[in-house]
Amino acid sequence: MQISRGSESCCDVQFRRGKFIQILLANHSVLSQHIGGSKFGVEVLQKDRISPKVDAEIHIPRIDVTPMDCHEATDDRPAADRQTTEVGEKLSALARPKSDHILDSCGEEPDIGALVRFATSPGGLVNDEVRGEVCLPGPLLLGYNPLKKAESTETAAWQHLPRHKDEDQVRLDVDRSFIYYPKTQDQSEPQLDRRKGELSAVITTVLRQHPILSYFQGFHDIVQVFLLVLGVDHAAAAVSRLSLLRIRDFMLPSLEPSLAHLHLLPSILEAECPKLRQHLSQTQPFFALAATLTLYAHDIQEYSDIARLFDFFLAHGAMVSVYFFAIIILSRRDELFEIPADEPEMLHSVLSKLPKPLDLEALIAQTVSLYQKYPPENLPFRAWARISRYSVLKTTVRDFRQQTLYDGVEYFNLQVAQLRRQQMRRKAMATLWKNRRSGGRLGLAIFAGVVAIWLARGGAESYAAIAIRRMLDRQRDLPDLQKTETSLIMANRGYDVVVDVDDNEGDLGHTDLQEDLEFHSSNFNDTNHSKITPDSTYQPPSSSSGSSKRYLWTLSFYAQFFAVDTSHVLHRCFSALVPRRPFLDILDGNPDLYGPFWIATTVVFILFLTGTISQYLASHHDKAFVYNFKLLSGAAGLIYGYTAIVPIALWGLLKWFGSGNAPGESNIGLVECWALYGYANVIWIPVALISWSPISILNYVFVAVGFAVSALFLTKNLWPVVSVTEAKVSRILVIGVVAAHAGLAIAIKFLFFA
Repeated sequence: MQISRGSESCCDVQFRRGKFIQILLANHSVLSQHIGGSKFGVEVLQKDRISPKVDAEIHIPRIDVTPMDCHEATDDRPAADRQTTEVGEKLSALARPKSDHILDSCGEEPDIGALVRFATSPGGLVNDEVRGEVCLPGPLLLGYNPLKKAESTETAAWQHLPRHKDEDQVRLDVDRSFIYYPKTQDQSEPQLDRRKGELSAVITTVLRQHPILSYFQGFHDIVQVFLLVLGVDHAAAAVSRLSLLRIRDFMLPSLEPSLAHLHLLPSILEAECPKLRQHLSQTQPFFALAATLTLYAHDIQEYSDIARLFDFFLAHGAMVSVYFFAIIILSRRDELFEIPADEPEMLHSVLSKLPKPLDLEALIAQTVSLYQKYPPENLPFRAWARISRYSVLKTTVRDFRQQTLYDGVEYFNLQVAQLRRQQMRRKAMATLWKNRRSGGRLGLAIFAGVVAIWLARGGAESYAAIAIRRMLDRQRDLPDLQKTETSLIMANRGYDVVVDVDDNEGDLGHTDLQEDLEFHSSNFNDTNHSKITPDSTYQPPSSSSGSSKRYLWTLSFYAQFFAVDTSHVLHRCFSALVPRRPFLDILDGNPDLYGPFWIATTVVFILFLTGTISQYLASHHDKAFVYNFKLLSGAAGLIYGYTAIVPIALWGLLKWFGSGNAPGESNIGLVECWALYGYANVIWIPVALISWSPISILNYVFVAVGFAVSALFLTKNLWPVVSVTEAKVSRILVIGVVAAHAGLAIAIKFLFFA
């Protein structure tokens, strides 16, 4: 075996020790006891190992020293071999004290720190006999002491508890359990059936005692390890703490928190080996799901290996299982670099299978080193900040052994509430994107309404005043220009001079334009004696105050249709509901679009709201109700389209057939048509509010009443205008108006209140 001293890649680490150090590392669990305690032994390990990372090509094997009988009469072996045998005998003799120290650390007041160090050191907790006494990988390292009666009562009789929703899946998975360990040849069929019954009882006990937990496939792989180590008496209590305090993220209603664990892998790889992270950038980290979800119990087939790995995992926080998989990836970097980066399927296939055999002791040592070198809070890409604060990744950073099952339940509920909020947010964004066109039209309508309010409050005039004021500030000599302009006007009109005829002397500072000025005629227009030819090309600018003409592209043109206050709008709405006077007389030559727009907008939203309620009441409630935002876009298209297009068509027909062209005939403008139809919609507000009843006949009655009131309002106010046309034409127009309005009522009934 050759040890590389060069740096061959970005992730290669040098080793500076020889074969003697290898022997120390391979048998550290024994030497640590011999030199004065496990804590000191761990310190020696850390000092003797510089960056405990193993290159893929540099594999340091475990050195198994087999003791031999040193009291034989003859020994023809070389002196070096005899010395090796003597070392092996001494190391084997020193193996027993570690288990004694582990047992000394247990009891009613266990030394958890010592147990963590033992579980992390090479060899872990030695064997199942010790693990059974220490209750690892369960109770003590999970914060549960089986010697205390208060906690031993957690495993109440599960047969009397309500059935869990996932028990059918549990039965299917239990039938497939105990495949790899214990060995089939080591147990009979009755023994296997008994073990499966015990496994089913432990899982069912945990699920029934904590019904909020969701079972996942692979949970039985974890529980069977606990069952084999602890037995059926203590397994359920340990698994309960494991489920709520260590693997809670995997037992939530959603798989999303489990995937959050996997998304830490790219950040860990980026910190240690950016080149490898870039090579795997096109491969999603889902290849690690099965291993991390089951704490590697689904992938490791040797019982001694999985028991050793559980020693390490349960001695530390939940993050170590993710760092452990990152170390596995780093140890296979040479193999991965040989696969093209643009073949993510092949990379996923390779990474989803753990390499065999696994050098667990080396991987565990490297995991501890990597965790200390790059703690979670220092990982790049802000990966740690994106983890929920209720996740086990963060709640197990501190001493989670002080947490109770009630704390686990509280964390569980908080995490579920957070997941629901996130799902609602994503669902809302997806719905908005799906209905982006309808939302755009709705946003445009709201924008138009805001502009309408702004115009009604004189926003255009305010901006115009500011612009004029700025213009006057730039033209401070405007009075002189106005005087010059006035003189030129008078000159062109034939006046010669303006004379002040004030009788009071000394009163030259005050001149009355009506009494003190006289205009003398001029002979400038006389071509025979003119000295100056009148300037016929000069056109003085007209005063803005004297002109009321508004152009289509100016805001003032549209502001005139919104120049109403709330009292006017309410009065017109009431007149539309109770038509006592002709509505055109109420408009009094000042039709507005403010009321029609907001009435139509209110009808749109109320139709969507009550139509949704009507659909909800008509649903069977066997699945989650889905909001139909097509109702919103349909209501906007129906109401806005009817209110805008039908008045234009009516106004055009009246113009075509000559209504209002003759003197003395009634005339109606386009804006008045819009106002008439807009205020006619006010009846649909109360109708829409009461038409969501599940009783169909009532909905028909309400819609019919709304149609009758609004149709009566329209015909009563349009007849004086329509009747001036020919009798046949007037009847056709009235029938058309009523038919169009009936179509609106039918559409409202069957689109929103079917």
